[in-house]
Amino acid sequence: MRRLVSFSLLLLAGVLALQADTLKLKNGRVVKGRVTQFKNGEFTVEVSPGERVLLLQESVESIEFEAAPAAAPAAASAAGGMAAEKTVVLDSSQEVVATGIQLRKGDKVVIRASGEMSWSDGRKTSPAGAASRDSFLPFPGEAMGVLVAMVGSAMSPTYHIIGENAEFTPGTDGELFLQINARSLEGARGSYTARVQTPMGATAAATASAPPSAGTGASATTTTGRSLRKDLEVPANQEWMDTGVDLEEGDVIRILAEGTINYTTSKTCGPGGGERDWADLIRKLPVNDQGRGALIGKMGTGGAVLAFFVGERADFTVERKGRLFLGINDDDYKNNSGSFKIRIRLNPPR
Repeated sequence: MRRLVSFSLLLLAGVLALQADTLKLKNGRVVKGRVTQFKNGEFTVEVSPGERVLLLQESVESIEFEAAPAAAPAAASAAGGMAAEKTVVLDSSQEVVATGIQLRKGDKVVIRASGEMSWSDGRKTSPAGAASRDSFLPFPGEAMGVLVAMVGSAMSPTYHIIGENAEFTPGTDGELFLQINARSLEGARGSYTARVQTPMGATAAATASAPPSAGTGASATTTTGRSLRKDLEVPANQEWMDTGVDLEEGDVIRILAEGTINYTTSKTCGPGGGERDWADLIRKLPVNDQGRGALIGKMGTGGAVLAFFVGERADFTVERKGRLFLGINDDDYKNNSGSFKIRIRLNPPR
């Protein structure tokens, strides 16, 4: 195969008049032609009518693709043999899968998926998912188990519902991530197989460079210490709990809560808090206009930090960076018991 590459390079002098893509090799040589396929780690380049060369992925340093003719739409790069296809398998081993494909705004992306996942509650889903009202899903309001594509960084992506077959054009530059819309992958079995078809330039840009490390999007936790999704429990018998989540200005956060606590030895409530009776009115609570026992939060520490109501659900944009704390709206915690189950995640915009 390497002989084929070397021999074909000698034939390029007579075809340089053709307008073509330019591939720079790591050995300093340049190949001009039309990239027609990327498969099994090899680029197929048509250097003249009827003549093609194969270039190993690891031998290519960079690729400069010829601009599409004015009469052709931008999506034409995904047609006529110019589309690259990559197969990605999703199972219970990781929540967010980094595909390594770098997309540009306006690229045409086609994803076809198949397979089956079996869940701990006995349900089975295809990539199309199943109807659900579970507000604790990563993408509430969407089908449970549906295949979702995200473009951007793992912390601030835009998302597209894929199901078994979908086409979309990203509205922003970024890496393509895939995820199954499930509350938890624990106990799940099976897998989905997604065939991702993108313009050749998108896949080549990703595969010709170093692969992303596991800390750049393959995990739900990023290298900054913030989490794409974090589950925890807030006990009722302590004032504040450090979530370990450091937020930056502009972050869009969603907090979901469920469960029941005792905020006295006899009174119970959910995250929305209990009704305040006449005896409660003399109490000075952290968020005094909300029910006793409600879930509340604050950003940072110190006397100038104001607490805010969370309840069963809160969506907000961070105005000032700081550490997120969650707690119970009470002034006496010694008789409290139980805990709220919490899910914290960034709310990816459509």
